[in-house]
Amino acid sequence: MVVVQRVRVRWSADARGAGDADLRRGLSEARRMPEALPDGPVVVHDVFADHADGYRFSEQVRSGGDAASLEFSESEQGVTVRACVRDAVYPPHDRATRLFTLAPGKVGLYRANFRFRGQCCCSASWWYEDWTVRVANAPASPELFLHRSPQYTADHRVQLYGGRARRTAA
Repeated sequence: MVVVQRVRVRWSADARGAGDADLRRGLSEARRMPEALPDGPVVVHDVFADHADGYRFSEQVRSGGDAASLEFSESEQGVTVRACVRDAVYPPHDRATRLFTLAPGKVGLYRANFRFRGQCCCSASWWYEDWTVRVANAPASPELFLHRSPQYTADHRVQLYGGRARRTAA
């Protein structure tokens, strides 16, 4: 079973300053998973906090990797995880990006941030999102991500407001 916890934090262009950045700090920490999770090969705990709502958390549980913009493939080595965020304006993603391969019992961490634009060209609003995605090739439990450090990390965060890009993988 693959278990995903994606924590998304969203803000508008008006909330780009240091004070608002301080409000966002710490919001992407691991959270307790719900007790009842659906059966299936991939379970996604999607957590969302939006500046427009005072960064109050909302949570949904879904089945299937596409719910977290991830693709999975199995091999003898484990489960390979790829990111496929196609709606972002920046950084652009035209194809899935390999993140890591998780052997049974292993945990990976994917960090990324994005700039998005509304679909209507007559009122093209911009917003930003910071994603912290934890993925485990392990059975689900409510505290799965609270006490386990990731063995693999893919940090694809960039400078959203200009400047040099930062990209690491470990």
